[in-house]
This record gives sequence, C-alpha cells and structure tokens, in this order.
Amino acid sequence: MRSLALAIFLFVALNGASAQTIFSGPSPVRPRFNIDLQYSNPYGAKGNEFSYGLGGALGLDVPVTRIFYGTLSGGFMAFYQGDKAQNASTRSYIPAKAGAKLYLFPSIYAQGEIGVAFGIQQGAGSVLILSPGIGGSFHITERSAINAGIRIERWSRQNGNIEQVAFKLGYQF
Repeated sequence: MRSLALAIFLFVALNGASAQTIFSGPSPVRPRFNIDLQYSNPYGAKGNEFSYGLGGALGLDVPVTRIFYGTLSGGFMAFYQGDKAQNASTRSYIPAKAGAKLYLFPSIYAQGEIGVAFGIQQGAGSVLILSPGIGGSFHITERSAINAGIRIERWSRQNGNIEQVAFKLGYQF
C-alpha cells in the first residue's frame, strides 16, 4: 500500500513539474489592448423580437499571473429587429464589463465577465450582464494578435432579458 502511495506521489510530482515547463502562459506577459467587432444571435423571449446584434468594443487585459489576466471592456451594442419583429424596436446600449481571462493553452482562454449596459433610447433601460465564454489569441507578430471568441450572454433587464450567443473578432496589441 505504501509503495502505491509513493508511486502516485512521484507520478503527480514529476508530471506537475513537467506540466509547468510545457505551458507557462502566453508570451510576452504584459498588458494587452483589444479592438473587437461583435455579432450576436439573440434567442429566448427576445429572440422573437430581435434578429441580430452588432457592436464593437475596446478592452484591456492586465496580467495578474502568467496565465491569469484581469479584463476591462466597454463599447457599443445595438439589437436590430430584422424580419422577425412585429412590434419590436431597435435597442442600443453602451456596455461596460470587468472580468477575468484564464489561458488554458498558449493561445486558448476561458473568460468570464460581469457588467452593466446603459440604454441609449428611451425605454431601453439599463441591464446587468453575465458573460462566460472561450476564445483564442493567434499571434501575427510578437506584439499583436488576432483575437476571436464566442460567449453566451444574459442581459437581465426589467422589460425582459436578452439572451444571446455572441461572436467577437478583433485585433490585440
């Protein structure tokens, strides 16, 4: 029994040490700025009113450790009625979010954000945003990358929640 425990301990210790050398985070570790274009596909109750959403965002990723970054973002998002709506109107928002990004591999990350968005039109109201997702940062040069991601967002508001699958494509420097 002791030899089994010793074997497990040695296996974990040796593999743990080699795992750190395999992946030590994205390189170089430094603050990163993001400019993103966004497209969303609303679903749920508001999916019947809004056909799609378009927007853009500016963001900042600040390293806490080699693989963990704090994030801040803000931008503009508009939901359009397209051909689905009968009595809906276009709604535009200015979202501001904060969160965290954890690199699982050198170019692949998991991200979670929470924030608020303020409606521009009368009746749009303000919303609470919850936004988990995954993405990738694919280097063009040492200091720039193409950033792409997908997330599931829930915008909680008084006049009905807006749930959406959102896609982003951007430039990171």
